[in-house]
Amino acid sequence: MKCDQPTKLRRLGQQRAIHTASIFIACYLSTLCAGRVADHSATTLSRSQSNSGAHAGERAVTVADSIRMTRFGDPYYTGGGPAKGIVAKFSPNGDQFVVVLKKGNLQDNTNEYSLVLFKTADAFHSPRPQVLVSMSSSTNRAAIHDVTWLNDNETLLFLGEHHGAKSQVYLVGCNSKKPRRLTNQTTDLTSFVATPGGDMIVYVAENKALSLINDSVSRNGFSVTHEWLSDLIRGGYSGGEYYEHNVFIRQSGKTAETKIRLEGRIDDPYEVAMAASPNGKYLVVQTGASVTPLKWSEYEDKWLRALTRAAGSPGAATSVDQYELVDTHTGASQVLLDAPIPPNMGSEVAWAPDGESLVVSNAYLPLTVGDAAEQTLRRTHTFLVEIKMPTREITKISDRDLRLVKWDLRTNTVVCEAGRTDSLNGKTTPTIYFRKNGDGWSQVAAPEETGSPLPLIVLEEDLNTPPRIVAVDPTTGQRSLLMDLNPQFGHLVFGKVEEVKWNDTLGNEVTGGLYLPPNYISGRKYPLVIQTHGFKRDRFWIDGPWTTAFAAQPLAGENFVVLQVPDPDWHLFGTPDEAPRAVAAYEGAIDYLDRRGVIDRNLVGIIGFSRTCYYVTHMLAFSKYRIAAAVIADGGDADYFQYFAFSNANPAFAADSDGLNGGAPFGDALSSWIKRVSAFHMDQVQAPLRIQALGPASLLSEWSWFSGLSGLQKPVDLIYLPDGTHILEKPWERMVSQQGDVDWFCFWLKGEEDPSPAKAAQYKRWRELHSLSPSNPRASMAP
Repeated sequence: MKCDQPTKLRRLGQQRAIHTASIFIACYLSTLCAGRVADHSATTLSRSQSNSGAHAGERAVTVADSIRMTRFGDPYYTGGGPAKGIVAKFSPNGDQFVVVLKKGNLQDNTNEYSLVLFKTADAFHSPRPQVLVSMSSSTNRAAIHDVTWLNDNETLLFLGEHHGAKSQVYLVGCNSKKPRRLTNQTTDLTSFVATPGGDMIVYVAENKALSLINDSVSRNGFSVTHEWLSDLIRGGYSGGEYYEHNVFIRQSGKTAETKIRLEGRIDDPYEVAMAASPNGKYLVVQTGASVTPLKWSEYEDKWLRALTRAAGSPGAATSVDQYELVDTHTGASQVLLDAPIPPNMGSEVAWAPDGESLVVSNAYLPLTVGDAAEQTLRRTHTFLVEIKMPTREITKISDRDLRLVKWDLRTNTVVCEAGRTDSLNGKTTPTIYFRKNGDGWSQVAAPEETGSPLPLIVLEEDLNTPPRIVAVDPTTGQRSLLMDLNPQFGHLVFGKVEEVKWNDTLGNEVTGGLYLPPNYISGRKYPLVIQTHGFKRDRFWIDGPWTTAFAAQPLAGENFVVLQVPDPDWHLFGTPDEAPRAVAAYEGAIDYLDRRGVIDRNLVGIIGFSRTCYYVTHMLAFSKYRIAAAVIADGGDADYFQYFAFSNANPAFAADSDGLNGGAPFGDALSSWIKRVSAFHMDQVQAPLRIQALGPASLLSEWSWFSGLSGLQKPVDLIYLPDGTHILEKPWERMVSQQGDVDWFCFWLKGEEDPSPAKAAQYKRWRELHSLSPSNPRASMAP
């Protein structure tokens, strides 16, 4: 789509592959850079006493360094996805390519984006990059994204926004370097696609934030159906998420835009997947089904069955997606296939060069067929299929496990990668080619290349190597450095990261990443902070998997050992065994590092974010292993209060919680909830807990733990950031989240305080909390 047709449609599937079945409420976050910190008492060390640099002119990494780091700016990559195949966007003739970069500006609380242009012919000759466009975003959105080449090979379209302005579609020429705004909506645009010549642009515009309170409601009340409890409390819809948004078609030569009438709904405007046919006749849109037909529950997919069983209020989101086909001339829409999109692995779409058919990967087919054997096959398998226009006649191409890469316009072949899960996670997998023969399809050998193949533009990085943009000759393997994104890192001392393996307390092998302090001394026992929610050996994670809560290298710079731990096997997701398996990994890690003589097992901290808040609260309530301090950020624990607070608007939340806790919280299954839900066992919690609530829904999600621990007179600190995103973007919000966690663990695990006067209130509050937990060692770790 656009130039690389399946890109946008595949990203939703890729994201789900990475965060499989992570259905906990999407807590929408935050802003509040309220500096709080402290005069330190005579019994505590100042941080400057304990953290000395390793070499003259060098110093350890800080959170500010992480925020100012230049990164590849694709939202999918920054959200945890692999960079494979998406670093560069080549012009249709391959002569040029662009890369999007980003970095944080702490002074202005903005993120600065650059669209950088390279000449392909210069890739192996020390090219000098040209900056086509620079924009700064003061919101949680990317200032430059969805970059698309037009077929003139000189012009690009992109979604962009200037500081304080609305996000709109822009056009920029490689020669002029002067972006021109093409749309002028009164609300932000969140996604778009275009035909190859740019004569048709389809875009999604946010709805205006709506108030729930008016004169009629004040007089007569309001009939509640599928609304979010957080919206009801504040008296208005949140604006960015969870209610329908508008899709428009803008065609050159027409003064008026056409509004699309969709069968389903767009609940999250930032996850809209669209593909326009090259001839401009059709548009495919991925939407949430308004109603899930009973027949869809017959597919043998445990995630799909859980979602189709979940019954919400009338009008509530179903969390089951479908494809719709839009006639761009009329704006009318119809369901493309009477079948759902697989919820855990997603799908891709690519249009034929003539726009008269499209290919869909990992597609369930309708069960409305008479042949019993074919029905059985369709219940258990997904397919790569062609769908002809306008009849929507379906032709099977393959039933193999494939990810669709593209319909190659040059060779007229459909290109796929075998092994969908591995491919989605960036691993090298076999490439499979298909070509149409009359009305059928056959697998063919790789087409012969005409001319020199394009270089591969990759991010070269690993556990200890910051990302650099490198060109690779696919024939010879020759490599050429295009950009060192962070030359300033040469003045910093990073903690060494090593891949380690251990057995959890149930006997399963676990692989994670161990960050050691820059001045690590063998034989010395350090405090440990466990960071949860993923590990990848091929990524340079200065923070951890995401920017919310995690701060791996800054913590290592404060003389902590940090362990990055993967999630449990995804087959356990949504079952009662999920959290116990995660906790077993954390317990086994403590034993392993203790045996190595690396850590003081009495000084262990842990961070949970999103799904892993559930694991961390489970450990705090049920594990016999000592946790000296903990953090949870923007997640949930599948507890009783959350079940009723969110299931009305999001029935998927009920389905997930039922699976985790052994059934719905009624009748016989209620005893299982009382046994398994950690919130019912807060009286067993000993660790001081820092909670980050990121937005109104998140505040409700975290309220049980804050209120419960407060009532039990246990040390708990709640930081509320109202306006951010789940993965924090704004620099000031990141400082509150990440630097606050560094301060928290220094205080509770090392007895240290930052002497900055700006933090006086923070430490005054924490000392008061410490009086509730006098047994906490707050041990000094002076070098």
